[in-house]
Amino acid sequence: MSSHIRVGSITLTLLLPMLFVILSSPVSMHVQAADSCAGDTSPVRWNETAQRMALVPFYNGNWWSEWDDMYYEENREGEDGEEMTQDAPSSPEYPLNPEEDWMYEDWMRPQLEPLEENHYTTMLIGNDSVGILRVNLSADYRTTVCIRLQDMNLNTVEGDIYLLTDEEYQRYAQSYQAAHEENYYSGFNEIEQSLSNIPPEWRSFNFLGWKSYRDSHEYEQTSEANFALNLDGPEIYSSFFTGTEWQDFYIVIDTWDNVHDSDADAPNTIVAADVTIITTERSFILPPFTVSLVFFVVLLGTLSIPFILNAKYMKAGLIAEAPQHIVPSLDTPAQYQAPSPPVPASPFDSKPALAPSQKEVVQLPPPSPTAHVESQSITELPDWQA
Repeated sequence: MSSHIRVGSITLTLLLPMLFVILSSPVSMHVQAADSCAGDTSPVRWNETAQRMALVPFYNGNWWSEWDDMYYEENREGEDGEEMTQDAPSSPEYPLNPEEDWMYEDWMRPQLEPLEENHYTTMLIGNDSVGILRVNLSADYRTTVCIRLQDMNLNTVEGDIYLLTDEEYQRYAQSYQAAHEENYYSGFNEIEQSLSNIPPEWRSFNFLGWKSYRDSHEYEQTSEANFALNLDGPEIYSSFFTGTEWQDFYIVIDTWDNVHDSDADAPNTIVAADVTIITTERSFILPPFTVSLVFFVVLLGTLSIPFILNAKYMKAGLIAEAPQHIVPSLDTPAQYQAPSPPVPASPFDSKPALAPSQKEVVQLPPPSPTAHVESQSITELPDWQA
């Protein structure tokens, strides 16, 4: 095998993983997800296959706030019989918030079944609020989520769509509560705002901010989002303090101005979100270690290229080629070619056969001894003198 073919095969082997990465890029996945949004759907079995949740500006989700309300109601009259004023102001009316109390008072979170069915639902989300759909995604199924946002008059509305896990949703809810309550963790919102522009490679060390699942499933300032998700295995979060915890997924539809710089503002209207979930059973699932194996092979191949080139460079001067002289000169010794040995003759031939490069040599008889011949001069006379 020539060196050019060998180098070409090595280069092709190194480029194959890169080609696979390009084919599975988010652009191709987005187109594939857009084509998979159609299918037969079944009604959602609430609190069995999905749970509807919400975050609203007039409810902070803290259990001690309800005890405070009960305390102020029981102690409205002081010792002198005069009515005491309540320190916490009463919640104003929010006509643009159609959420029901069971959506944002989500103390009980039942265990959900793995999502293996196609579902369709419409979520009404109030202004400056968050609509949430909690699901348990299965690693044996490929899940495609299609979301479309519009107002009550069927006009297009822009919002933010995120996919979060349990751990990230807790940080997201904490950020929402910090932005809608003045005394909630004083200074927390300002610190989180200052860390909103942290580079992606440092977001894992940001203990105050939040990020979407795999730091990629966030769709901001959009009225429509389609994405597909393939899990390598059950989503598990491991921590030194809490140990191993099972992670559910939260499809979050955001209609408030969060800490991200590129998110959409509050639309000042009720948003209707049409959510379609399509599940497809996966026939072949690669084990998780294949990703590490592919990157290890690519890294090893990249590191071996300089050594291969150096080895070929060092071997280039070891083989000395003989000079090719077309015209012989005095400095070049004569090149003698030994005659080829005769080919054995066939028994039917009368004389031995010759090699293809050998010519027939005719043997001349040896010369006989020459006799001394005396030169005699003969003079012939013409006829008229005879």
